Amino acid sequence: MRAIAKKKPRAKERPTPMPARTLKPARTLKPAPTLKPAPTSMRVRRSSAEAAVGGTAHFRAYLTLKQAVLSGSFRPSQIVTLRMVTELLGMGEMPAREALKRLISEGAFKAMPNRSARVPVLEKKEIIQLCELRQYLESKAAFLAAQNISLHQIEHLRTFHEGMIAAVATGDLAEYKRLNMAFHFEIYRIAQNEPLESLIDTLWLRMAPFISRTISWLDTVPGRFSEIANCRHAEILAAFQNRDAEAARTAMHADLSEIHESDDYWQSYADIH
Repeated sequence: MRAIAKKKPRAKERPTPMPARTLKPARTLKPAPTLKPAPTSMRVRRSSAEAAVGGTAHFRAYLTLKQAVLSGSFRPSQIVTLRMVTELLGMGEMPAREALKRLISEGAFKAMPNRSARVPVLEKKEIIQLCELRQYLESKAAFLAAQNISLHQIEHLRTFHEGMIAAVATGDLAEYKRLNMAFHFEIYRIAQNEPLESLIDTLWLRMAPFISRTISWLDTVPGRFSEIANCRHAEILAAFQNRDAEAARTAMHADLSEIHESDDYWQSYADIH
């Protein structure tokens, strides 16, 4: 028999070594960015955007109606309809309704059925209380204004004063009432005391229709209205010119109390009731 040749065992194949991977260096984590305040320009734009709310139709309607109340366009007990307000404002029904609703909440009107309102009729005791508050707060505002006022602001007030003199001379009561409101509220703005100005604003909303009615009634008494309409305003301006805060306080108090203390004032109240 033929001898079977033994096969030589194959040499074990060594696995081909894998090339070593080159490890990338670990990434260095960047620190979290530090938050910086918004640039001034962005802050200004944001403030402008907030201020732009005041330019909406609803807010313009509110301001216009409020100015009408403060300047004496309404009389005590007058019924104010939504249609009347839309015509007065020259705007749509929605902003007119919202303006009326807001001024009802501030006490300028009382809500009535059918989306109408009524100008409140104040009781005598209430009028006296409101007058006393006005005298105290508005005299304080005049005192503060005398400490802050500039020559330019004095001249601005003087234009209102001269306009009121002209309005009395021509018998233009509507223009007198408008300028009187502007004269007083400019003083309260110059006082630079927002809480004080807000309180005065609230009192004027309550009192303005009655004051307007009183001015109209006084104008029927020969010489009475022209006698008291502007003399205290001249004293207020003189006090501002001299930077005399105490004199400004006294003149403002006299301006507010003189008309309230006259017999004619309560006669107009009797006519309303």
